[in-house]
Amino acid sequence: MYRHLIQQLIGMICACYVMSCSGGGSQVGAVLSSADDNRDELLQVLEHYRNIPLKLEAARFLIANMPAHRTYVGKEIDSLKRMKKESIQKGRISDEIVAHWKSFDYSSSQVVKDIDVIKADILIENIDLAFEAWEKRSWSKQYSFEDFCEYVLPYRIGDEPLEKWRRIYYERYSPVLDSLYQGNDVVEAARVMANYLKEEGFTNHTDFNLPHLGALFLLENRVGYCRDNCDIATYVMRSLGIPITMDFYEMSPSYNSRHFWSALIDTTGLVVPFNYIEREIVRRPQDERKKGKVYRTCYGIQPEKYSGLYTDKEVPAFFRRPFMKDASDEYFPESNVKLESNEVIDDHWGVFVCIYRDRITADRYF
Repeated sequence: MYRHLIQQLIGMICACYVMSCSGGGSQVGAVLSSADDNRDELLQVLEHYRNIPLKLEAARFLIANMPAHRTYVGKEIDSLKRMKKESIQKGRISDEIVAHWKSFDYSSSQVVKDIDVIKADILIENIDLAFEAWEKRSWSKQYSFEDFCEYVLPYRIGDEPLEKWRRIYYERYSPVLDSLYQGNDVVEAARVMANYLKEEGFTNHTDFNLPHLGALFLLENRVGYCRDNCDIATYVMRSLGIPITMDFYEMSPSYNSRHFWSALIDTTGLVVPFNYIEREIVRRPQDERKKGKVYRTCYGIQPEKYSGLYTDKEVPAFFRRPFMKDASDEYFPESNVKLESNEVIDDHWGVFVCIYRDRITADRYF
């Protein structure tokens, strides 16, 4: 007991020291306080960069936004990933198997939070390699540090397994980029890499409801649906210092489905949307898919539309995602619509605008 108390005291002293060196920060302090047995791993990262200010800020960004990041694990998920892998060689999975797993919902699987298990070496390697790739590319000088943190630095995309992926992807694809393009245009660099990825192939497989498949799985198994090929593009581009994320709509006005695509952040600040298996990257793409609201997946926690939104059970779960940003204004011109209502509108969280996908159901958006 005495030894345990001494270890806790030392941890608190180290945390205060690191925080003072990094300019404070209530978010990082709160994360360290809630990390429990894994606090020392996070402190190791902060201490490692104590005398490297920019990398220390990058570490603080990752740690401050870490608490809600997680991985779903379970034997069912592992089994379905194996089936996806087998579908590359065997083709379509039987209707009986698909029907058997149709009701499976991975969100009921065991949750492993990053804050509880992530190791210092994963974060340190990720930060060092992200900086190395970023500083190698001339276009990095035209972006802000905030752009780097959100669109290049993150060690994960969504709820995939925690893995050391960045070095593997860099060593595989950096020679490819160097051989295909030596210029300063980030869009051209992304274009040649996207074309290369298309040549590597991708098997479309939309069966089964699964979390993000993971960097190491996708490196060797190019299978899944639109979100999965966007994940591949994200791992590859970020490993090369190309700022990229993933945008999506939850429901199309024309199709009874959601859709994901890659979003390259240009040096002009404009987004360049693309899906590498569909068409070549151009700065002014002509997308034939109609969209309603467009959302962006982020690593950083996004500001709440009102205080307590993310914990308000009266709000549909879709809108309580802390890593989702409304990116509609980057795709559509501003438009204003006036609505009249005979009912009193709750000013607490407002109303929904509906996009009808058929005659009966509708998806609702802020």
